Amino acid sequence: MQVSGKISLLMAPMVDLSHVAFRELVRSFGGCDMFYSEMLNSRIVPQEPAQKSVYLKWSRTDDLVFQIVGNDPSKMAESALRLSLFRPRGIDINMGCWLNKITCHGWGVALMKDMAKARDVTEAVRSAVDIPLSVKMRLGYAIDREYLVDFGKMLESVGVNFIVLHPRTAEEGLKKRARWEYIAYLKDALNIPVMGNGDVTSVQDALFMIKQTGCDGIMIGRQALREPWIFRDIKCFLDYKEIPVNPDAKKAIMDLAKLLGKYFPEDIALKRFKKSIYWLASSFKFNHFIVKELSRAKSLEEAELLIDKIVPPAPG
Repeated sequence: MQVSGKISLLMAPMVDLSHVAFRELVRSFGGCDMFYSEMLNSRIVPQEPAQKSVYLKWSRTDDLVFQIVGNDPSKMAESALRLSLFRPRGIDINMGCWLNKITCHGWGVALMKDMAKARDVTEAVRSAVDIPLSVKMRLGYAIDREYLVDFGKMLESVGVNFIVLHPRTAEEGLKKRARWEYIAYLKDALNIPVMGNGDVTSVQDALFMIKQTGCDGIMIGRQALREPWIFRDIKCFLDYKEIPVNPDAKKAIMDLAKLLGKYFPEDIALKRFKKSIYWLASSFKFNHFIVKELSRAKSLEEAELLIDKIVPPAPG
């Protein structure tokens, strides 16, 4: 699923982080080809009033992929159908989340333990919607090239349009090196596009992943939280354009605070600002001090005043 014949750039789904405000911040630096929503619970989506949900918020949906999690085919299909009414770029099935609070229900990467169940879920969602359908997945519970390829072929056979592979096992979480060679194995075995995810922290990493795997696109999560302009930089590099200097990180932090205040109630905005600052402030040598000081803020306004006081402006 390349865009205009080029490598597609995707921002990963991240709970309490890949929300509308952060997507708008990334867009202010040029954006990416597809944004993934926060993980949406298929038990809740069908009956949750959109106007009251802190998760169903957006400024636009033409570049937004809604990710749903669950293992009940009927609930997953119902959720996908409802979300499709908002005219998103696509629907994604979460088969990659490794956290125990998700896998204990048989959701996320736990679906990779049972290919028949995973097929049932995917077929149900595919039958419910006619928009692009993707699956974000891992290696599963073992480093098994044959099983990975068979699983990918199963997804392809039931009509998945593209796959995003994070090449770590469930047990590894975010530890150890992402095994990019497995992205290449899957890409070589399938006819549908395969996107790579994991350990891309720079423009150079993006180039290495493309060269090593032949992937059709790159999904970035944690580094996009640190540098919301990383997609812009990769685009410039791939288009043989000069990469701009890094923006003022302080301004990016303040812009995010304003966007959070625009889209969320005060308590939610403050909570998400505190969670985001851990990443956005990482470029400062005293980032731990910033995070600690901000944790004491009782309001978004107080948080902004603290940032303005303790974070120096960009040089020049």
